[in-house]
Amino acid sequence: MNLDWIHFYSGAVLLLILVGISQKRTPKRHIPIMISCFVLDLASVLYLEFTRDAVFEAYRRAPESIMQIHLFFAITTLVGYFVALPTGILLFKGRKHLRKFHKWNAMVFLIVRCGVFITSFWVHSKV
Repeated sequence: MNLDWIHFYSGAVLLLILVGISQKRTPKRHIPIMISCFVLDLASVLYLEFTRDAVFEAYRRAPESIMQIHLFFAITTLVGYFVALPTGILLFKGRKHLRKFHKWNAMVFLIVRCGVFITSFWVHSKV
């Protein structure tokens, strides 16, 4: 898989995230879409790491400031997924007091996930 396909894949997952968010009022659609996005994002990270040792190579070749920004976005994205999963499950089970927290997490998550997508072009252009 070359970098163009990786960016296409990442962009497609980002679009799927937007579809999932648009279905927030329909949990039977929202939940499976968002879990699929998590699995797809995690699969791409694992693919890049195991086939290209991507984290080490990108860190070795990319300017430090670009890599630090990209890693901040990437790690925050993963944290967002790991926060959304339990709060989403609890919301689904009726814990409505978590709705505002889940919504704020979703907004931050969407911003940092877009940041991952944008900075990946910079990081990969330097690798």
